[in-house]
Amino acid sequence: MGSRGLSVSSEARAKRPVYPYGTGRVYWSATITVLSAILAFVMLKELISALYYVILTTFLAVIVLALKMRFSRTRLFESYEDEMDETQSSSPSRKPLLVLSVALFGVLLIPLLLARFQPELWLASLISYTSGVSIAEVLFFLITRRR
Repeated sequence: MGSRGLSVSSEARAKRPVYPYGTGRVYWSATITVLSAILAFVMLKELISALYYVILTTFLAVIVLALKMRFSRTRLFESYEDEMDETQSSSPSRKPLLVLSVALFGVLLIPLLLARFQPELWLASLISYTSGVSIAEVLFFLITRRR
């Protein structure tokens, strides 16, 4: 029974994650990314605001991409566990969901604080949120298609 669990685990690692959505979603994400970047550089006149936009967009894209990769691996492993037909049930970890909730709360709280003190950085943070999530979607598609 122990070796069976190891073989399933190695099979789960060997199988590549599949992009779960259609290519239309990728095209929309790419379009949103381009339009958000154009909007950011038209609206943000100061260099510090544009730099803030680029840094926050990169940070958000990396975080969202890491979460997408983590959830796709978890989903892939859970599909293999369902195929095993074991009598033991394992409880899913709530840690990724907690991390996602805290990250989204933090990302949405920062713009609210910036709106009070620096409106231009508030605009940059909202646009970077849109760009970061869209870039992560496109990168996730490219990574899952390439493997």
